[in-house]
Parts: sequence; structure tokens; C-alpha cells
Amino acid sequence: MRYFSTFIISFLVAAALFGGPGRLIPPAKSGMNLRPDGLDQTYISPEGLFALHYTNTGNDTVPQIYSTDSGVPDYILSAGTFLERGYRLLKDTLGLPQPPVDDIRSPEIDIYFRRLGYGVYGQTTAELSKTLPGRPKAYTAFSEIHHTLTGAGFYTEGLEALKVTCVHELFHVFQVGIGIWNLNEDMWFYETSATWIEEVAYPDVNDYFQYVERYVNDWGKPIYDYIYDNVTWLLFLNDRYGGEASPAIWNAIAEQSVWPAITAYLTEKSGSKGWSEHLAAWGMEHLYADYHPDLSRFDDGEAYSPLLFPAGTFRSYSVIDSFNVVTYGQPFSSSFYKIQHITTPSIQIRILSPGEISGKAWASESATEAVDLSRDFTTISGTGVPWDLLISLGTEEAYSSGEALRITLDIREGESSLLSLYPNPVTDPRVVSFRYHLKNDSEKGMLDIYDILGREIRSLELSTDNTRAGLHTVTANLPETLASGVFIAVLRFDNHTFPAKFTLLK
Repeated sequence: MRYFSTFIISFLVAAALFGGPGRLIPPAKSGMNLRPDGLDQTYISPEGLFALHYTNTGNDTVPQIYSTDSGVPDYILSAGTFLERGYRLLKDTLGLPQPPVDDIRSPEIDIYFRRLGYGVYGQTTAELSKTLPGRPKAYTAFSEIHHTLTGAGFYTEGLEALKVTCVHELFHVFQVGIGIWNLNEDMWFYETSATWIEEVAYPDVNDYFQYVERYVNDWGKPIYDYIYDNVTWLLFLNDRYGGEASPAIWNAIAEQSVWPAITAYLTEKSGSKGWSEHLAAWGMEHLYADYHPDLSRFDDGEAYSPLLFPAGTFRSYSVIDSFNVVTYGQPFSSSFYKIQHITTPSIQIRILSPGEISGKAWASESATEAVDLSRDFTTISGTGVPWDLLISLGTEEAYSSGEALRITLDIREGESSLLSLYPNPVTDPRVVSFRYHLKNDSEKGMLDIYDILGREIRSLELSTDNTRAGLHTVTANLPETLASGVFIAVLRFDNHTFPAKFTLLK
């Protein structure tokens, strides 16, 4: 992947600027990283899974509150509980292999509590290569956690921060125990996965909001250029596939590197456009969160900051026959475009590009989910006039250079069409509604309803108001004596005929 060449530099800069819930440190060339010293106390967690090293004196002193055990601070006792809970989540619930043991004489996972840098909640260091059956790239690891998790630089503090930091760092221990292939290319997925697990383990803490805030103000980069900010991609992916995505990918990483493992999973789910389709769908989830949270897969979507549309990513609609919008997408990215103040009830849109591209378009605030864009025109109608069209674009790597991909949105005024018949099936024969769009005025309009044998059941001449250009809804009543069955409705306007089939259930 040639685009990863600058990633590790970006990662280190971002970590220095923003801190983060945790950091993953590569193994030293010598095979042994220096562990913290000067921590004179050790607490073994109740199930014997963890050795927690801390001190009650000096600069690394943990909070000195003892409400449960007079010999062990509450902070350390809580950390032991949170770590064991995280271990059971990762091993038993997600089905990940347990990390390799670094020392059989002391098999516990070592966690060190000490003062870390500004805003650094914790960090995990990969230490010794330990080849295991089915895991040729496995490593042992130890973790460090900030001794108080309070003060400037922490978005969440105290025990709430301790919860998410424990499970975040522990996931790093599991990750390197599964395998390290190329951290220069793969670090982004290690970090976004460890941030994702925070929300799985502790959905009420929401420390990850700080990274969503950064993403909605700085979207459009390749997904691997983000450190923690793309966490909602995994929230979306796992919700879409019932929580199986992350476990499936991480178990696959045991025997292949990160990028092929992810690509194989996405391809299995969506075919040749595995990346672009999922990236476009992820982007649309953010738009739902802004405009219609009930449609969004994000449980916290209503609390996210609105997605920013900077200059060049939106334009106002002009009432002309057609126009083109040219925009650009980085490789493996999700990006957005908005066409606002549309003054016609519907428009038609298609997407053109020399590379592989997926797109979704949605009439803002509509209760109907977005439609997929293709090289063929698709009609989209608003809920009223004026309305906005929101577009999410996802890209692949199916072009020859690392430059942005040229994307053309071809838009024209909507054609006359029947938009919906509802409800269907019909359970109350007193009301059957038809929603349609007329591009031009018609002199006469009729609604005829037939049974499956072609016998006329109802004929209704439409009012003049309902034959003018625009968006309309008409209702019709069916005879109360009509038996259950399949029926055909036909709307006729001069040169346009719209048939629709519906079922009556009584």
C-alpha cells in the first residue's frame, strides 16, 4: 500500500498533539523494552490474571482512597475489576485468543501505574516475539496506565477514564498477542479497534466523543490517516453485521496482515466494491445522525456534533435542465456533498468516475433511507419544497495514482413518476394514498383501480390542482364490500401512465 508511507509520521505527530486513550509502542530492536521501575507495590487481581504495579509515594502516587481494603487503594482495586471484565469480554464474548505469557513463573499480564505525558491515558508496549500455532507474528506485551487520570488534557477523568483506559490497553495486549505484521501500515486499525472496544464495554462513558468531534470537522482523508477519529467506522460496521466484524477481522489477522484481512471481510459482505460501499454507508450514518437520528446505527448519534460542510462541498440548486458537480475523493475515504434549496419536488442523479466509486443520496429529514447511486439516473424526491440532498461518497484504490479521484455528480430535473403507494398491503379500505411527481402540467388526470381480472373497481377524476407540475398525494376509497385480493391502480396524465399493484387484506 504505497499511501501508507507517511502514516507513521502522522501517527506520532497526532499522538504528541492530541494524546489519546492509549498508545501502542512497537517492540525494540533488541527484543526487550525497559519496563517502569520504582513501583514498589503489586496487587494480583482476584482471578489471578493481572499483576498491577503501583506506588503510594512520590510522583507516581495513585489516589490514596481506601474504602474497601485498607491495604490496597480503591483506584487499584477498581482497575483490577475493570481489567478482568475486559479480559472476559475480549476472550469469551468476542472469541479472541488469549495473549501469550511472557514468563511462565509469573503468568499474569503486567500493568504499571505511573505518571505519563500530557493527556496520555495509557500505553502498551509490544515486547517479545513468541511464535504460536496459527499465530506466527505473536508478541508478548505490558501496559502502563496514568496513575490518576485527572488533570488537563483528559476528556474523561477518574474512574470513568480508568474503565475505558483499562479495556483499551488490554485490547492492545490482545492485538499484539494475535500478531504484528507491519505497524507502519496497520497502526490505525490497532488504535481504532481499541477505541471501539471502549464503547462496547462502557457505552455510557463516551470518551470517544472527542474523536468524533475531530472527524466531523476534518473528514475526507484516507481511513488509515486517522488515529482514533475513525472510531465510528467500526461502530457502524459491527452494528451492521451483528457485532461479528471486529472479532472476525482480528481472528483473521492471526495468519495474515491487517489490510488483506479487512479487505477479505468487506469483499465477502459487498463484493468487488467492499471498501467503497462500506465507506459510503458509514458516511451516510453521520448524515442520518445529524438530520434524522432514528435512521442512524449510532446509538449516540444525536449527541454528535453536526458534520461540517466546508466551502466547495455544497452548492445551491438552480432550476435548469441539468448541471454537473465535480468533486474529488481520496483513496479509501468517505466524503460528502450537499445540494441545498432544491425547488423542484424531485431530481435525478447519477455518479460518474474513472475509478471504483460508491455513493448514497438522501433527501434530508426523509424517513426513507438513502438510495444507492450508480451510472444510471436515480430519481429522488424531497419531503417538501425547498429541500436538501445529502450525498455520501466512498472510494476504493482502483485507479493508478495516489491523487484524488475525480467524481462527477450528474443532476437533472426529475421526470414524472409514481413515487409510492401506501399502505401496501392495505388493511383499511377507506384510505389508499398515491404520491407522484409531474414534471409538466397535464390537462386531465384519472385514477382507476382494477381487480386482477381487469374489472374496474373504482374510477376517479383528479382535480385540476392535482394535475399541475409538482409533487402530489391523492387518496381513494375502496368499496367496503371488496374482498381481500390483489388489485392494480393506474394513474393517467395525458401522455403518462403509472400502474401500481397492491394487496388488500381484510
